[in-house]
Amino acid sequence: MPCSPDHDPGDRRDAGAVRFARRLASAVEALTRLGAYVGIGALAVAILIVVVDVVWRRIGGQALIGAVDLTQLCVMAAAFLSIPYAFVRRSHVVVDLLAGRLSADGRRLLDLLGAVLSTALLGLILYLGWGRAMEQLRYGDVSQDLAIPMIWYWGFLLTGAGLSVLAAFAFFLRRLVGADDPPVREGAA
Repeated sequence: MPCSPDHDPGDRRDAGAVRFARRLASAVEALTRLGAYVGIGALAVAILIVVVDVVWRRIGGQALIGAVDLTQLCVMAAAFLSIPYAFVRRSHVVVDLLAGRLSADGRRLLDLLGAVLSTALLGLILYLGWGRAMEQLRYGDVSQDLAIPMIWYWGFLLTGAGLSVLAAFAFFLRRLVGADDPPVREGAA
């Protein structure tokens, strides 16, 4: 069997599974990075809207119509499109009460458990969010000032939840097949 340059022939791990897990993780990282950039752009737009609204209140003596609707939409985009990238980069807040006392295998098992629970919880959020979003779509709910369809707001939540499920699953798969671990040699305990 031909070996890729990054595969050690003495490594006991399944090279195909490791390669697939790494490729999936790389694709998910690229996708979530793009989402985070869009989220950053949306946050910049929200800040600009608030600044224009404040200035317009001072100059024109009245509020900028639709500023709240647009700011809320931009903040939804910023938050829910950025959260998946934090999963990929493992930059969420972590409280290490147990993992530091565990062996490498114990930490790996804890990582796997955390990834399974994260994937399941995010999947539940996606499932429940989908039901609520479809309800909003059926009712035709819109925002108060600009009549922006509420499904747009839900779209960002669902997109972020879906990408987060994918990110958590990609991490789980990498840890499961040992794609982040050093090579496991024949005869090594």
